[in-house]
Amino acid sequence: MLACVSYPGYDNNRLANTMDSEYYNKLLTDSARPFYNNATQEKTAPGSTYKPLVAIAGLTEGVINTESTLPCSGVYKKVEPNPKCWAYPNSHGSLTVAQAIEHSCNNFFYEVGYRMSLKDQGIANIGSDTADGDKTAQYYSSDLGTDTLKKYAIQFGLSETSGIEIPEAEPQISDESSVPSSIGQGTNNYTTSQLARYITTVANKGTVYDLTLLDKVTTSNGKTVKEYEAEVKNTLDDIPSSTWNAVHTGMRNVVKVEHNADIFSELNRSGLELSGKTGTAQNPHGRDHSAFIGFAPYDKPRIAVAVYVENAGFGAAYGVPIGSLMIEKYLKGEISAGRKHIEERMLNSNTIVSS
Repeated sequence: MLACVSYPGYDNNRLANTMDSEYYNKLLTDSARPFYNNATQEKTAPGSTYKPLVAIAGLTEGVINTESTLPCSGVYKKVEPNPKCWAYPNSHGSLTVAQAIEHSCNNFFYEVGYRMSLKDQGIANIGSDTADGDKTAQYYSSDLGTDTLKKYAIQFGLSETSGIEIPEAEPQISDESSVPSSIGQGTNNYTTSQLARYITTVANKGTVYDLTLLDKVTTSNGKTVKEYEAEVKNTLDDIPSSTWNAVHTGMRNVVKVEHNADIFSELNRSGLELSGKTGTAQNPHGRDHSAFIGFAPYDKPRIAVAVYVENAGFGAAYGVPIGSLMIEKYLKGEISAGRKHIEERMLNSNTIVSS
């Protein structure tokens, strides 16, 4: 792991040697919880950042293929209460899996979650089904769907902590409501560090690493005593290249094609071939939380990031700029002049959590 950052932060120097007691007590009672490592301890629903995993699950289980088109009418009627696509009262029409990732269509992934919940002859009847699920309702089992999704979440390392050497909250794979779980809701709850391991696996097409924050241990005169590197936890060997390519294409088009021109236009002009997925974690107590996972360059990824911003609203507004600035700084060594104002705006936010 190249970096793990949590904001708001504090000045370590004022707590070393002779401690600044007044400063310490101020931090201790600060409602922004600066002593709390949001990147490794704060869990939240992944929202639409979970959709690449669900796409891979649906393709691997054979309930869809890369050319399948599923309809979006704005309202999904096969389960009650009827969930809606974020585009409602509009709709996305018919989409392939790559297009569904690009446009983050909820209804597409509701249907994938539904199909993975069908037992016996349910899939055989799907071709003659109606929008209300008349032909398949008797075969539907939410538990079957959540069990199938859980199988893939485990393969991606989301059933356990990421391996980093500091305290990390235990992840929670959704165990109820397979249809909303398929868009990253249900009872899914993960830390930003766990999402970082997941998107790293997507970026490299199937190798799950135990992450490490340590590079090396040296003596006082600089002699290396021990070097550290991320260890392979497991590999997803049964997923064909066509599946990875479809998911990567969808994630690239989130940035390259999708209509959020005010967010992505300067990023695309920078020449940074970023692929990503935004997400919005629903918050019943206030503004929703913003999430973003991404990697670059598209063709040969060298870096992957996960970003989570509390109470920031729509997923792309804060998560994408933060993640893209981190990637640009790593790949190019500097932030381009055209995007400096974004860096300044981000630095003025005290709700950023990134990993």
